[in-house]
Amino acid sequence: MDFAPLPRRASRARRHLLPVALLAALPAAATAQEAEPATLPAVEVKAEATQPYIVKETGAATRLPLSLRETPQSVTVFTRQRLEDQNLQSMRDVLDNTPGIYSYAYDSERVVFTARGFVIDNLLYDNIPASTVFSTGSIDETVETAMYERIEIVRGATGLLSGAGNPAAAVNLVRKRADSRGFEALSSLSVGSWNDYRTVADLSTPLTADGSVRARVVGVYQGRDSYQALYSNEKQAFYATVAADLGPETVLSLGYDYLETQPQANTWGSFPLFYSDGTRTDWRRSITTAANWSFWNKRTETLFAELQHDFGGGWSLNATLTHRELGSDSALFYMEGYPDPTTGEGLIPYAYRSSEGGQMNSLDLFAKGPFELFGRKHEVVVGANHSRLKLDGYEFAAPPPEELPPTGNFFEWDGSYPEPVFSTTGDRITSITTDQTALYAAYRFSLADPLKLIAGLRYTRWDTDYFDLYSDDQAFVYKEHPITPYAGLIYDFLPQWTAFASYTEIFKPQNKLDRNASFLDPTTGQSVEIGIKGEHFGGRLNTALTLFDTRQDNVAALDEEIDPDTGLPYTVPGRPLSQASVNVDGARSRGFELEVSGQPIQGWNLSLGWSNLSLEDADGNGLNRYVPHTMVRSFTSWTPQGAWNKLTLGGGVNWQSKSKATVYAPGTPDPVATELGQSPVTLVSLLARYEVTENFSVQLNGNNLLDRKYYVLDEYGNLYFGTPSSGSVTLNLRF
Repeated sequence: MDFAPLPRRASRARRHLLPVALLAALPAAATAQEAEPATLPAVEVKAEATQPYIVKETGAATRLPLSLRETPQSVTVFTRQRLEDQNLQSMRDVLDNTPGIYSYAYDSERVVFTARGFVIDNLLYDNIPASTVFSTGSIDETVETAMYERIEIVRGATGLLSGAGNPAAAVNLVRKRADSRGFEALSSLSVGSWNDYRTVADLSTPLTADGSVRARVVGVYQGRDSYQALYSNEKQAFYATVAADLGPETVLSLGYDYLETQPQANTWGSFPLFYSDGTRTDWRRSITTAANWSFWNKRTETLFAELQHDFGGGWSLNATLTHRELGSDSALFYMEGYPDPTTGEGLIPYAYRSSEGGQMNSLDLFAKGPFELFGRKHEVVVGANHSRLKLDGYEFAAPPPEELPPTGNFFEWDGSYPEPVFSTTGDRITSITTDQTALYAAYRFSLADPLKLIAGLRYTRWDTDYFDLYSDDQAFVYKEHPITPYAGLIYDFLPQWTAFASYTEIFKPQNKLDRNASFLDPTTGQSVEIGIKGEHFGGRLNTALTLFDTRQDNVAALDEEIDPDTGLPYTVPGRPLSQASVNVDGARSRGFELEVSGQPIQGWNLSLGWSNLSLEDADGNGLNRYVPHTMVRSFTSWTPQGAWNKLTLGGGVNWQSKSKATVYAPGTPDPVATELGQSPVTLVSLLARYEVTENFSVQLNGNNLLDRKYYVLDEYGNLYFGTPSSGSVTLNLRF
């Protein structure tokens, strides 16, 4: 597939074509189905109605089909209903409402997610590992939730399924399936703050009279401005899948998805925190350092084929082949320094132009089923997978800062800075090839009626050939073959209560560079979890309390030592804007996570999470202090019974404790390190929905209703303001 630079601004008419065509087709398709009406089985409708925030089982932790109570780790599941209630549209929307997870951003396009103090770098599609975002080392923020039936988050180390990775969390995206043998259609139109317009269409239909071949199509278009001045973004997503019954026990599924984002006047880095005289700035939340010509377009395309066969007796085989294409194209602008408090002058301009492209191919095969041993029934899953990721990056040379025009008075900044003349020929700056081959097995042994043991082992062959222009022009090669054990013990000590303990080991190659432009050694360690889980009211409500303790060596941290030549912390050679990193031994992350989710009484759904974290090095010094240590994530919805049953009301409160980051203020003769603190933050959200008819509803969502102004902190001091008070109205139509 061609990954030539994307157009900076596509035609709005063309971009509306797909969603509008889908929306227009829905009534016609509904009429065509009238002659042979078909609906979902009643039992499925009932299950969704009575347990909208609950799933019966998940394989996100071990691939064994386990309930949340039977899974010996912290697990949060966002069902389709929960996603729609909160109007969660992107990965960041979801994870910002997940217990124990904190997100921050280097600028408007590079978002990083953390859990338990570490970066989340494990993303899976239907339990199959995918690549992370190269520019952040974290998972993709642009993921469009409309394409997924649910999103599962397993906190802690997940090496059994994902292989190498941080002991933070793994996010599993469960795709929508073509499983309806009758016609179904959903569409929505929403309008939100800052000219946010969004359309979604979701169509399911049989392709044969008996429904043995079925299709599903999802289309999304969104165009929006922002509270940040000048910024706008367009997003187009498309997903199509076909499922065919090859026999009574065999199903073949083919699928394709496409996601493209086109931000304009996006930022690259943050804004000045101090004036040249050392006093603090106090900007409006609309502050930006972007030029009106800057952009950072990204595109992802995926093809997959999946074969499922049921052998009977509980045994099944699943094989999945995936091909994914990745591409990005950017022209960026940044201003560094401290403006004069009177004239607004003194900022240094930087310009950058690049493109990246790559592909990931993977094959995954696993079988699972029950077996008997010593008179008891047990379960096993055995699998193998192989993937190859290739990424290439190119830089188009820009004039150096001293040759760029001055930025002028920053108090009057409107983005109208002349676009530099970039080179028309790109120089290769990165070339990465990563091969990962793994064999794994997990067993669930029934030692006694109330006692179960989960034991697993993964062997991984991890080979990486990593070339970076700034790393002495030498390719860096990893060849590691770790073995990752996993063990979990589950004991039902009361009918509704289970105690559990789990253990796994950690292996994570790193692409962080030190002051000599050398890569840091891989991170290694162990993670232990113990806790209590409950299942109440016939399975309608889940509770969990987890205590975790993770210990690691070779954990990347910023190199805070001062370079005598610059008076600032060491940077990576060839990258004056990138602070160098060092490995820290004896890092320890420990704390607890408390979660309650489900429907305790008819019509009342709730989700509540409370987490606390302590992250220190071997000497007891705090690490990653920009991550709040305590967080609360809550949301609830209520549908009255009786005459008011068409009305749904809800809301939530997200709270985080204080945090701090190291920033640099002007000094004599060199900048001075200082701490900037963010006080506790409380964010309040609102939901109101009314079913006008059985097929039509109107929904209102509001976020940050108290209009709290706050900083989002990161490790580099790239601070920015959180989103102000906002709202949206959504019209939902269902056939």
